[in-house]
Amino acid sequence: MSHAILQECAKLFYRGSEHCLYFWIYYNYKICELPWNSIAFWYFSAIMVDFCYYWMHRASHEIHIFWAQHQVHHSSEEFNVTVGIRQSVFQSLVGIVCYAPLALFVPPVLLLVHQQLSLLYQIWIHTETITTIGPLDYVLNTPAYHRVHHGSNLYCLDKNYGGVLIIWDRIFGTFQDFYPDKPITYGLVYQKNAFNPLSLQFFYNLNLYYKWNSMNGWKNKLRSIIKGPSWVPGLSWTGHDGRRASVTGRRKKYDVKISFALKSYLLIHFIAVVNGYFTLTTIPHSEINFTCMTISTFYIVWSLMSIGLMFEKSSWSKCVECSRCLTIFVHL
Repeated sequence: MSHAILQECAKLFYRGSEHCLYFWIYYNYKICELPWNSIAFWYFSAIMVDFCYYWMHRASHEIHIFWAQHQVHHSSEEFNVTVGIRQSVFQSLVGIVCYAPLALFVPPVLLLVHQQLSLLYQIWIHTETITTIGPLDYVLNTPAYHRVHHGSNLYCLDKNYGGVLIIWDRIFGTFQDFYPDKPITYGLVYQKNAFNPLSLQFFYNLNLYYKWNSMNGWKNKLRSIIKGPSWVPGLSWTGHDGRRASVTGRRKKYDVKISFALKSYLLIHFIAVVNGYFTLTTIPHSEINFTCMTISTFYIVWSLMSIGLMFEKSSWSKCVECSRCLTIFVHL
């Protein structure tokens, strides 16, 4: 939930910019103007948007700098509907280039509608409760297929990128069926043991820098960013032909024991943070200045970080939490 709030807070500052390129291409270079209210074109647009989503999602796994942002969605060791909204603050910016070709003939309104419908569909497939939807398994992405996608076992890596439709994975060779007898370990291959959402959002960028810095020559440095996370010199783009790191067997989940009283305290403050975020979003842009929005957003982020540190029992948690509470007390 914290990651969802962080993403939406970030969008307060760049909302709309992820579609600027699309609007510019459509209104200046569109090949034809097809009817947005045509039923046939509605379904055609839905298929095309899902096709572009497949490549955007695949790029988020197979281009290292994109994976550095997308990894937060995969860092959860649980698999439930809340993982569907566990996203990077920059995730929506990754799709700018992938959706751009549609601007030559698909009106922006159809892109926006189908993106939202796709997002809604993908939330429900983050569950272990449903294993099959019958014959539709051949066409649609399902919770079982998406469980494979979130696995860090070797056979799960870089599989099942589809959004609504699974046919793209079947066509382009990235499909992996779900086997009930094969246990799946969720999370990253090299799991980050933390509850601090800021740390989980950005820690991998440091890993990206370390890999860049370890490469010899500017060509290999560039390749370390644009090729897959498992790539090393001499291997293919994704590193599939090398010895890829993966998880074998069950892995003990990161779990810090805290008291019921502390859990209750953190729950109350988290509810207050959520309420503060929704209050901020309901204020019309004409009535809030940039400075006020920045300060409010900073305090929300600070609060989420403090709650995460308290869950970790970090040595910094008491200092961060006391200063946070003192700040709001002085302000009031």
